[in-house]
Amino acid sequence: MIHQITGFLFSILKTLPREKNLKVGESIGDLFWNLGYRKEVILKNLDIAFPDKNKEWKKQIGRKSLHNIGRTLSEFPKIPQYVENKRIDKIFVVEEGEQLLREKESKIIITAHIGNWEIGGAGLVSRYGDLISLAYRMKNKKLNDLINSVRNASGLKIIFHDQPLKDFVKALKERKRVVFLADQNALRHRGVFVDFFGLPASTVVFPAKLAVRYNIPVVFAYQYYDYNEKIYKAVIKEIHWEPSKDKEESIKNLVQIYTKEIENAVKKHPDQYFWVHKRWKTRPEGEPENIY
Repeated sequence: MIHQITGFLFSILKTLPREKNLKVGESIGDLFWNLGYRKEVILKNLDIAFPDKNKEWKKQIGRKSLHNIGRTLSEFPKIPQYVENKRIDKIFVVEEGEQLLREKESKIIITAHIGNWEIGGAGLVSRYGDLISLAYRMKNKKLNDLINSVRNASGLKIIFHDQPLKDFVKALKERKRVVFLADQNALRHRGVFVDFFGLPASTVVFPAKLAVRYNIPVVFAYQYYDYNEKIYKAVIKEIHWEPSKDKEESIKNLVQIYTKEIENAVKKHPDQYFWVHKRWKTRPEGEPENIY
């Protein structure tokens, strides 16, 4: 049933002019906020990340972050249209670091849930060609297939988290770029604890393992919504890191470096971050698990 409702909503959203679409998205965000959707989680996360800010500032940022989620949801079904009519190249522009992805070579791209990450993926494909993204498979197969069909129609290829390691290695050996959203809480056996806004956060380690093992260059990329121009502007940065003799130490150092890049980007655009996620849920051994 849920995939049918989602499909129906997608069919409506696809027909709207973009200006109307963005307004609908922000109205969805207001609805989420007024209904209290994850409000406690949002404010708790903002307490952790910005302890010096007052409560009113946090409420404003929290509401705007839901506006951002609303825009992301409302534009998602329109992305294949943007790609087909080349409008994607006007909606998504690279503000900094374009030269880092011009050459066709293996790269690991670290990104985060800032701005519209779905448009970001489609925009990178449109500009630089092959792009493969790691995604988690939804439990609802029909909904998963619907979401994946939109991504495929946008040019983005998906490898799911439960697929074999060899699929990622094969893509990198074929000189393709593989994208990882590396800002979500990782289960203890899948992550390593690094500093994020002054508090240890269990962070996905898989992309760092690939980079260290196969000596693959790593870049950090994110996009933010420009409220005046109503477009998304991308920032791409090379991640500089030096491997050490200790492989595990090299991996953790790299995870800390790209997590710091994510933190710096969030500080610049806190209103566009995915604060609804329980980022600090997994705690180090000996710490209580009830932070939320």
